[in-house]
Amino acid sequence: MRFLCLHGKGTSGRIFKSQTATFRKLLPDTYEFDFVNGPFSDGPAAGIDLFHPPPYYKLYEHLTLESLQQGYKWLLAYINENGPYDAVMCFSQGCSMASSLLLYNQSLYPNSPPLFKAAIFICGVVPLDVLASLGVEVTAEARDLDRSSKVALQQQASTEAILRNGRERWGSGLNDYSTYQTEGFDKRGMVFGIDVARIPRQMKIQIPTVHVYGAKDPRFPASVTMAQFCDETVRKTFDHGGGHEIPRKRDVSKTIAELVEWCVLMATEGE
Repeated sequence: MRFLCLHGKGTSGRIFKSQTATFRKLLPDTYEFDFVNGPFSDGPAAGIDLFHPPPYYKLYEHLTLESLQQGYKWLLAYINENGPYDAVMCFSQGCSMASSLLLYNQSLYPNSPPLFKAAIFICGVVPLDVLASLGVEVTAEARDLDRSSKVALQQQASTEAILRNGRERWGSGLNDYSTYQTEGFDKRGMVFGIDVARIPRQMKIQIPTVHVYGAKDPRFPASVTMAQFCDETVRKTFDHGGGHEIPRKRDVSKTIAELVEWCVLMATEGE
């Protein structure tokens, strides 16, 4: 099973490899992970330089449809040269790239095989402009929450916040969603400014997916919303209770590894 691994903004393939090492140790030796660097140089993500030296990269330059298109061209060329890949595993900006490409590819080529058989989204998000371009109504509430959560993430993940508050920085202010009820989203209607009950099934990503996020992550609403754009019959979610991160605690790592194996099993059933 070959995984293409896409890192977050302001990090690198090497850093993503380190961030996922604990749960990957629990996976079968037959799984192969390709940790690629994004094509553009970048400064460090908030707080990342405390733990990891440069260089740092990003997968696309700006969060615009035009910039995303450039990122898609690079990614598809990389896959053509180094693939095929059975699955994609991604974090934050990597999820933006992978999820939006899957949605666009499915919309444009509905009768073609998907780019991947399975996807693991960690602290995932799909850009609101991508959803709007696909015909989804993106409300002012969704836009405002998107902007404010990005600001909160920069503040809570900053070097200053880490040195001052350590792990207590996550969930400070109004960004702790620990008591938020995530069950039944598909039928609930308006969720974080998006009417998820009106998402047609054919628009949703059809491959098996796993969504790992934390209730203390300011970007929690984006991760939960993104999960609603994946087919619920082959989708599992896991709230690790932390922030915009991959906790390395034993129980969290065990659960993530089990979810990855479930996703692989679902993707390879009948082969």
